[in-house]
Amino acid sequence: MHPEPVPYTLTSAATLGYDLVRLPGGRQAAGVVVSALRSGPAEWALLAAHHPLRTSDPSCDPLLAAQESARAREIASEGPRLQHLPPTDGGERSSERERLAALAEQLRCSMVGSAAAFERLVRTEALGCLDSPVDGSSDSTVDDDGALDRALAADVLADAALAAYAARELPRALRRRLSEPYERAVAGAVPGTFDLAPDPSTPWGPALSEVLSGLRGTDAEGRLRWRAAVDASRLAAQARLAPASTGDGVPGRSWSEAMHDACWAAHASGRTEAAAAAQMLAVQAFLDGGFGVDDGATGVWNAVAGCVQGVLVADLLGGGSLELLAQPWAAVTGRTLAGC
Repeated sequence: MHPEPVPYTLTSAATLGYDLVRLPGGRQAAGVVVSALRSGPAEWALLAAHHPLRTSDPSCDPLLAAQESARAREIASEGPRLQHLPPTDGGERSSERERLAALAEQLRCSMVGSAAAFERLVRTEALGCLDSPVDGSSDSTVDDDGALDRALAADVLADAALAAYAARELPRALRRRLSEPYERAVAGAVPGTFDLAPDPSTPWGPALSEVLSGLRGTDAEGRLRWRAAVDASRLAAQARLAPASTGDGVPGRSWSEAMHDACWAAHASGRTEAAAAAQMLAVQAFLDGGFGVDDGATGVWNAVAGCVQGVLVADLLGGGSLELLAQPWAAVTGRTLAGC
């Protein structure tokens, strides 16, 4: 049996980012999450106006749209996920090499979560809406106009999220039909309505902008520096975790522990949504900077995600955890992160 996919949560948005940077539609998927996180009644009404139940487009059949949406979810459910490897036969070396090669490819391309988990995140966490979609075949009624707008907006966002997340599995024409309502809403909005940029009014806004602009401007040499920084961090972590490294038999602190502290600090301080949005903006900057699937799979994304999370809670983290998370940025740029 295959293990169940891991649920995505806003608290662990860096894990979602790990999947998105390895997907062909990851950049678009990240943008949908940010749009959902930053939406309110005005945005819900705008998105709802482009829902098949509301649109004035005479060529749009709500029932057909609902059927296509259901079909897309069925196709997306077959997407690659992390699975248990079959046991080796313990025989030829060639079979062991093949198994290791298969493992490497699986780790490179398989998802921690699933399309269904991503849709639930968009609907229930990012938008805070009910899990069931509104469609032309249902008798769903919502008394409050704002609640109905939000439910319809959730459908529009969820379809766009699915189209991006499952871009490898879905036919091009189907992806296009799913994403069109969202894209039309964004295209027709007042500039800044669906703002995909850091909020400069927040304490962490300038530092986050510095990280994102640095990532977007990364050239080939810069990408090599990031990879070298990850390799150096990995060696340093092995030394820190060796019992003898502290001289008292106590292993040093790990990156995962520091990241856990940073995620918990964001949760405890009410910054979970801000941190999740920052991670999604980092996904876009990471891909804009020319980093590829292998960079996402082999540690560069984790290094970036740690820097971003550290920026969001720099005022709350202990020095040891913050130093661990910010170390790759210092190694790559020769500068400390602002606020760190």
